[in-house]
Amino acid sequence: MNRSTSNLRRVLLYSHDTYGLGHLRRNLAIAEHLLAGHPHLQVVLMTGSSVADRFSTPPRLKIVQLPPVIKVGDEDYQSRDPRWSTDLVRRSRSAIMKDTARRFQPDVFLVDHAPQGMKKELLPVFEVLRSRSPATRIVLGLRDVIDTPETVRDNWAQAGVYETLEQVYDRILVYGSAELFDVASHYGLSDAITAKLTYCGYASRHRYGTSARDDVEDFVLGIAGGGGDGAEVLSATLSASAALARRCVVTTGPLMSEPDRQALTLQAASHPHARIVEFVTDPSEMMSRARVVVTMGGYNSLCELIALGTPTVVIPRVHPRREQAIRAQIFAQLGIVAVELPGDDLATRLRETLARVIDSEKVSSSPVLDLGGLDNIEIALESEAGASRRHANAHRAPRSTSKAS
Repeated sequence: MNRSTSNLRRVLLYSHDTYGLGHLRRNLAIAEHLLAGHPHLQVVLMTGSSVADRFSTPPRLKIVQLPPVIKVGDEDYQSRDPRWSTDLVRRSRSAIMKDTARRFQPDVFLVDHAPQGMKKELLPVFEVLRSRSPATRIVLGLRDVIDTPETVRDNWAQAGVYETLEQVYDRILVYGSAELFDVASHYGLSDAITAKLTYCGYASRHRYGTSARDDVEDFVLGIAGGGGDGAEVLSATLSASAALARRCVVTTGPLMSEPDRQALTLQAASHPHARIVEFVTDPSEMMSRARVVVTMGGYNSLCELIALGTPTVVIPRVHPRREQAIRAQIFAQLGIVAVELPGDDLATRLRETLARVIDSEKVSSSPVLDLGGLDNIEIALESEAGASRRHANAHRAPRSTSKAS
């Protein structure tokens, strides 16, 4: 790509961020990648994450904070602030986003994961863009797996998502591989929608071979994303590593409840070689040094661990979505992770799996996954920005050539 003649000038990102850190981290990675290669580009990220201000961001990235909500069930959300009703939060978020879209008028609007936004909050934003910035190209970015095919089909049919995909979106980017998970087939996309799909590969900030793992230390690392529902995984990691007499470091995450954090701290105190770390914005350095990592099956963590070549045991979230469990099983079939499902005797089962993984230390060094997602996302957005520029030029009012009399 010839970045010196890039059409990318203004990109607007939407990240609903109702639970965890995965969406925020993926959008930050996309923003940083785009800004690094396009010196005249401006990026605005609209995010509902309550901890977005704890991440370092590039100078040309503007964060627009949306009132945060928390996911309490499948397609069910509540305000993080008990003084705000969910309806008030939704209307406030939509108003902020409409004003941002109206003022910014982006070349490309990239929506992460939720085609209509949280509880359809993006539908008024789409109307603003179509009326005030008709040249804006609207693009959806989907991770490799959303949920079980049955759940996604039901939710999308009830909410009218299929109509939104056909009528609103100019392009749909899938951050994964059709060979591993065929979104069009699993989620019942029409031919018209399928024609908009571009499989970009996996979006990872790291590539294969970025870490030679020459400085590996003999410790088990437990990570659980934001930590909101990670206590079970981290407790099992502490127990299993203690039983194996292994050093252990666990990161609790900024969204873990204080009672869960205190319980883990108390448990770690009885482990002579355990350490608790609350939050690390970029855990890559620790992941690359660990003998083995125990993690939930979040998209970003798995992509980076596979790129770094770190032996990984996945304990995926299974409620309210099956997304992590589905992805973990796909990767396990490729032989690049081990999997233990949450439930009874987790610590015992994890101890046995950790012992096996540590003893084998067998990690696939071949490029099993296509990790060129960020480059391919950039190429796709550049193409859409070009279409935006052509639309704007075609509809620009011609200059008058008549002379004043």
